Amino acid sequence: MSVGDIRIADLFEAIGDALTLPPGTTPADEAARQTLLGHRIAAVCAAVDHVQATGDPIQALALLDTQVEAHPIAYTPQPQRIPGGGR
Repeated sequence: MSVGDIRIADLFEAIGDALTLPPGTTPADEAARQTLLGHRIAAVCAAVDHVQATGDPIQALALLDTQVEAHPIAYTPQPQRIPGGGR
C-alpha cells in the first residue's frame, strides 16, 4: 500500500467519523442532531470536492477536521449501549 492510499484511507475514516452521530435523548436534541448532520454532510462534500479538484487528500482531511471542530456535538446524546451486557 502506498502512502497515498493511507492518506485516502484516513480521509474515508474521518468522513465516517464525521457522519456517525449518536441519536439525541429528546425530540429537540434529535432536531439539533439533524442540523449538525447537515453541517457535517456539507463539510464532507467540500472535502471530497477538494480531493477531486486538487488530488490532495491531506488538505481535504484538514478542511474536514476544521469544519468538524467548528460544528461539535451540542446536544445530549443517548448513552451508548454496550453489546453483551457490558460486563
